[in-house]
Amino acid sequence: MNGTALRLAAAALLTLCGFCAGDTRRQKRSARRRTLEEIVGLLIRLRQEIACRRTDLNRLYQTLASAYPPDSPLKQIFLHGSSFQKLLPPDLLEQEQAACFSECFAGLGRTDAKQECARLDYYLQRFGDFLTKARQEERLSLHLDRRLGLAAGALLGLLVM
Repeated sequence: MNGTALRLAAAALLTLCGFCAGDTRRQKRSARRRTLEEIVGLLIRLRQEIACRRTDLNRLYQTLASAYPPDSPLKQIFLHGSSFQKLLPPDLLEQEQAACFSECFAGLGRTDAKQECARLDYYLQRFGDFLTKARQEERLSLHLDRRLGLAAGALLGLLVM
C-alpha cells in the first residue's frame, strides 16, 4: 500500500471512531434517563406501600429486589445492597443525582409513615426535575452527539491527510 492509501484509511477510521464516540455518549445519556425513570418508579412504589399498606421495609426490599428484570440498572444495585438504607447509587448518575439518591435511601425508615411520605414526595420532586433535565439532554444529544463525533473524527482525518 502506498502512503496515500494509508492516510485515506486512517482518515476514514478516525471519522468512524468519532461517530462511534458520539454514539456512545448518546447511549450513556439514554441509559441515565432510563435509570432515573426507574428511580422515580421505585420512589412512587415506596410511597404507595408506606402510605397505604404500611409495609415492612425489609420484606418490601426483598420483594422489589426480585421484581426487577436482570438487565435493569436497579436490579444491579439491589443485588449489591441488603436494605434500602445500604443501597449504592447507580454508576450512571451524575454526582448531584447520586448524592440525592444516597441521602434519600439512607434516611428511609427512620420516621413515621406520614413524615416518610413527605420525605418521599420531596425526593420524587427532585428526581422528577433530574428526569426532566435528562430528557432534555437526551433530546439534544440525539441530534448532536453523533454529528459532533463524526465532525471531530473527520477533522482529525483531515489532519492526517
